Amino acid sequence: MHDDVKRVTEVDALRGIAIVLMVAYHIFFDLNYFGIVGIALQELPWVLFQRIVGSLFILLVGVSLTLSEARNKEGYPHHVKRALMLGAIALLITVATWIYPHQAFIKFGIIHLIAISTLIAPFFFRFGRWNVLLGLAIIAAGLLTVGAQTDSPYFFWLGITYPGYTALDHYPLLPWFGIVLVGIYAGQVLFPAGKSTLHVPTSPLLSKLAFLGRHSLTIYLLHQPLLVIVMLVLKALAGIP
Repeated sequence: MHDDVKRVTEVDALRGIAIVLMVAYHIFFDLNYFGIVGIALQELPWVLFQRIVGSLFILLVGVSLTLSEARNKEGYPHHVKRALMLGAIALLITVATWIYPHQAFIKFGIIHLIAISTLIAPFFFRFGRWNVLLGLAIIAAGLLTVGAQTDSPYFFWLGITYPGYTALDHYPLLPWFGIVLVGIYAGQVLFPAGKSTLHVPTSPLLSKLAFLGRHSLTIYLLHQPLLVIVMLVLKALAGIP
């Protein structure tokens, strides 16, 4: 979204909630990953928590894309610029996690998904309410292909992995792009022409959450390296090998 247009506080606040929850999940993930506290993250409550947080984040990607489209005057090139910027960040994340911790480095995480979605989602704006059905169909296809594997190493971004595939963060197009499409529909309904139809009373908490939401990408990029440093210090202090 352009910096010179009025932000929608409700969307920023929801994104703020999403980033707070994501940081919270990563704290627990890192405590378990570094062997400081044993947490069964594969159990249903933790899996649901992670999926709900990811879904909220990605739903808001679709909403934000509709707001951006309603307000930008550059047309599709505007989305291309944003996608290329996000793609560069995604590549940096891949390289950084390949260096450390290397094992299960991120090949197609949430930023990769957002970058690709930013590039292809504008072609779906014209479908309006049909995006709900398209989105649900993609989500269903993704659920049906959970665990699907092939000998080819080239389809992991789609959701079809290969034997031995592991990644610290994995958000393939199936099913997650379906949630982006649902978000596009929600954005078109709730924010026609880029203007909010909601009447949410302002409050100090809402303002603080909106502030976090406006800086969610920066927080996302910085919080994990900082958490890794904290975890390594805790690990050393606890004498954990």
